[in-house]
Amino acid sequence: MEQAKSLHESEERAVAACMRQRGFSYREVPAGRIVAENPYGLLTEAQAAGDGYGLTADLLAGPPDDPNAQFLARLDPRHRAAWRNALTGTGKHERTLSAPGSPDLRINTDGCVYLGRRALYGSEWEQAELTIAGLTARVTNRVLADSGFRSAQRTWADCMRAKGEPFATLQDARGAIQNAANKAGSDRVALQNVGRRELQLAERDAACQRQSDLAEAVRTAQKRVEAALPASSHRQAAKLADLRKQALSSST
Repeated sequence: MEQAKSLHESEERAVAACMRQRGFSYREVPAGRIVAENPYGLLTEAQAAGDGYGLTADLLAGPPDDPNAQFLARLDPRHRAAWRNALTGTGKHERTLSAPGSPDLRINTDGCVYLGRRALYGSEWEQAELTIAGLTARVTNRVLADSGFRSAQRTWADCMRAKGEPFATLQDARGAIQNAANKAGSDRVALQNVGRRELQLAERDAACQRQSDLAEAVRTAQKRVEAALPASSHRQAAKLADLRKQALSSST
């Protein structure tokens, strides 16, 4: 999480530098609340007790304030549009990136958001990130289909049922909270009620994960899946890690 915050801050500095070069004022946007995510829904009891699934807390906190909002409000529509075009691009130099297992990604290459990231990570970053996102999704799906994982998840489900929680999968439990939060919308009282339910469910979820040894089942299945990947996939993952490492070292 500290690395993610550091990279976000470096990205914002690069964007601000690009905007200054174009003659525009830009105040760096602070990082929002960063929560460690796990594609399988793994959860420790400490995480569950402190933050549940990290869903309603984000909604109650809301997005971080944009320090550029007041400045933009003072601009006339023409200058405001010019500022936004400088930041996000115009679409005149749009590129579409593709990778197996990932939706296509359209990027404007003439905006400071892209140019700042390119200055920080290099020109291959977006493609490398998209490729690894697709690879991660494929690995995750294969782990979820693994017989060892499915057996551990059935044990987890039995444990949850004994606690009065009739969920068949980890995604079902988390999804129930997400659905309730979506239904609550912007009603803070309703969201607070969802938050209390989230903590209760997450604590039961984490306890049953520990009792069913789900984390170990995931580790075992993931090792098996990753060992079967072609060498090219390992090279792609190493490439993305190197680009991130270079960005972190350049930001310190």
